[in-house]
This record gives sequence, C-alpha cells and structure tokens, in this order.
Amino acid sequence: MAILRDCLENGTWIEISFIACIPGEDEGCRLNVKYFKTNNKIYDLDFGWTNITIKNYIEATAEFPVERLDGLYSSFEKHLFQLDWKQIDSNGVYRLGFFGSDQDFKIHADQESVRRFGSEFRLEWGQAPLRT
Repeated sequence: MAILRDCLENGTWIEISFIACIPGEDEGCRLNVKYFKTNNKIYDLDFGWTNITIKNYIEATAEFPVERLDGLYSSFEKHLFQLDWKQIDSNGVYRLGFFGSDQDFKIHADQESVRRFGSEFRLEWGQAPLRT
C-alpha cells in the first residue's frame, strides 16, 4: 500500500492499494483509496482506473513536481481525476489537492515524500493481484 502522510497535520494521510489488475495498455485496475484526517477515516473508496491513468499518475508523483504539468495533473477518470499542487513555503512543502466526483481533500508534503509515495504506488502496481 502506498501512503502519503501530511507533514503539517498529524493523523492526516492518504493510502492507495490495488484490489485487482488486468495487465495491458487498454486494460485497468480496481483500487482502494482511504483518506484519514485527525486519525478518522473520511473516505474509503473502491474504483477503477485505466492502466494509462495509473502510469501517468505514477509519473506525476514519482517524478514530483513534474514541471511540464505546471502544478496540475488531470485525467478522464471519474474518481480522483485531478491532482494539483502548490509550493507553500521556502522549505519545500507543497499543498496537494486530490479531487474527484465524490471526494476532495488536501495533503501537505515535501517533494521527497511525494516521490516516495509515487515509487510505492509503482511497486504496488507491479505486485497487484491479477484478474483475468
């Protein structure tokens, strides 16, 4: 499971795990996303993303911040289709916004934490249970 913890608010984090994956560029995966604020679960969502979206999301996070995206990653998916970010202080802390049709939340994190989250997400994708 990939976890990104808020560096300004203890007890706030997001975790993403794979439920099942169908390999192939034109296929996709079922994911679960949980968002916690002050140690309380706010969102617990199961949804599907195409493998193209997953690949692009990994790039946006594992290579964070992707300058050519200019502070915004967006996909055609229904859930968590937008990730935006803005550096909020000189210590390299970013405010990341996660937006979708049924969920909106923010996490504060530094560049290295976001990159680690993206790398964990990539590793989880490679180990996702296969669905045929």
